[in-house]
Amino acid sequence: MDTSGPEKRIVRVTIFQQPYSLRTSGDPAETEALAHGVDDLMHQIADRSASGDPARVAVMAALHLADKARTLEARAAELEARLNDCKQHLLRAGERAESAEDALAKLKQANREIEVKASGALDQRTASLYDRLATLDERLAALLDNRAF
Repeated sequence: MDTSGPEKRIVRVTIFQQPYSLRTSGDPAETEALAHGVDDLMHQIADRSASGDPARVAVMAALHLADKARTLEARAAELEARLNDCKQHLLRAGERAESAEDALAKLKQANREIEVKASGALDQRTASLYDRLATLDERLAALLDNRAF
């Protein structure tokens, strides 16, 4: 079993005029971009401060990055909470949709039952009307027969 993990590469970077050899298992270009960002930040801090002491500039850069990380973590937590709220809202909406689908299915079934009953009642009514019509025809025929004599 291979326990060495991903292959690590050496990336050479310069931060605040100091060369560093860094091991990375990720994309070397990404490590170089991060180092370039730290270098830029340290130069910005040095340009704005009275002291160009590299240790002080490094501490100030570390504080700046820590503050940025904390702000991003707070934002991530806020977004996670909003995401959870949205998930709950969607779950409730899904439950309401299922309930509405069940109610619709019941209404459709009730409608079919009403249609069957109405059709049966209509058939009975039609048959009754035909019976009455036949009776009336017979009476009319009898009346006409009586008049003929």
